[in-house]
Amino acid sequence: MSPKKSKSQKNILQAPKGMRDLLDDPFYMKQGFYEKAQEIAEYYGFSGIELPILEHEEIFTKGVGDGTDIVDKEMYSLKTKGGDHLVMRPEGTAAAMRAYIEHGMGALPQPVFIYYDGPFFRHERPQKGRYRQFYQFGLEIIGSPKAVLDAITIQTGYQILKESGKDISVKINTLGDTEVRKEYLRELKSFYKKHKNSISQKDLKRLETNPLRVLDSKEADTIAVNEDAPTLIETLNKESKKHFKQVLEYLDAAHIPYEIDNTLVRGLDYYAHTVFEYVTYSEDGETSLALGGGGRYDGLAKVMGHTKDVPAVGLALGVDRIIEIAKEGSFNPKIRKKPKFFFIQIGYEAKAKAFDIIEIMRKKRYPLKHSLSKNNLGKQLAKAEESGIPYALIFGKKEAIDGTVIVRDMRTRKQKTVDIPKLADYIKTLK
Repeated sequence: MSPKKSKSQKNILQAPKGMRDLLDDPFYMKQGFYEKAQEIAEYYGFSGIELPILEHEEIFTKGVGDGTDIVDKEMYSLKTKGGDHLVMRPEGTAAAMRAYIEHGMGALPQPVFIYYDGPFFRHERPQKGRYRQFYQFGLEIIGSPKAVLDAITIQTGYQILKESGKDISVKINTLGDTEVRKEYLRELKSFYKKHKNSISQKDLKRLETNPLRVLDSKEADTIAVNEDAPTLIETLNKESKKHFKQVLEYLDAAHIPYEIDNTLVRGLDYYAHTVFEYVTYSEDGETSLALGGGGRYDGLAKVMGHTKDVPAVGLALGVDRIIEIAKEGSFNPKIRKKPKFFFIQIGYEAKAKAFDIIEIMRKKRYPLKHSLSKNNLGKQLAKAEESGIPYALIFGKKEAIDGTVIVRDMRTRKQKTVDIPKLADYIKTLK
């Protein structure tokens, strides 16, 4: 009997929990999603930025805020040999604001439109469509408080999500400005303390650190209590009401379907005024799936240690969920083209010269498949047949000496010998 393997030995050849390899369709769909999202973002005036995966821990403890799940228990942190406390980025907005400040973007014409994408990391419970290494696409408009920018952010994200082939709706709410939130939080705490025996222990803890998170609780007891909770809209001041009204008017003008959701708060400290979330519904309309969201965060820069407030609005889209629900063919990347030729080589002489033919095909943008490791003509022809590729290029010792290649129609079995310099021109004549 073989010795029992330890747990670490069992798992070392598996990806860590909550992380996975992307193969085949998911790999290409992610690439295709990024291509489409970047294209739409560019048309709406955004420019790309690459953010580092590691950031200083304080960027998020100050910006995202204590009492949030991200800061309290989800960040992957490390201490460098130099004594720096770094984290693997759990979200992009605070990092984007750090980049805006560091590179003096405030001196540019305002506002600044940026987009970014890539992997992010949170140590949370893995579930369908949610992983510990996950992928996002983010948009930020930094440097202006105008309501029209909230709307253009929502519009851009909406147009990206429509490419999935699914019906998309927007849930939207307002948190008002800082003073409005302070007044509302006092009222909300008072309400929950009156009902403390009816809400979950988990939410009682949240009440002390981040009361707004109790509003979007998933606990059944708390959900029942929340039906009678005061709404923030009731406490809005004149300016906050005006801002929210203008955002909704812009969305109406853009024909974007939305619903006002008084319980939507987005649980990060930096949000103010507009908050929103994109959802798609099941076929029966009974359940919704969140695909991304965002909002305005006018106070973030100062909280992070900047000398002044910088008004801004942004969003993040959850790429993993989007590609899981997208209709087939929604996000085919430009790099993925269906091969029309199967390249067969026989013998050392042919394989040695095969690279020249592959390069000819690449320069003319004719995708092909090949089996350079095989040497049997019959097996390679069988593989070409099995793949359903319409044409085969056959290159053996004789062809290598003569400087020719055989082009075979796999459907009719007809074939023609073509001089290699004329190969690209001949291929143009094929249907």
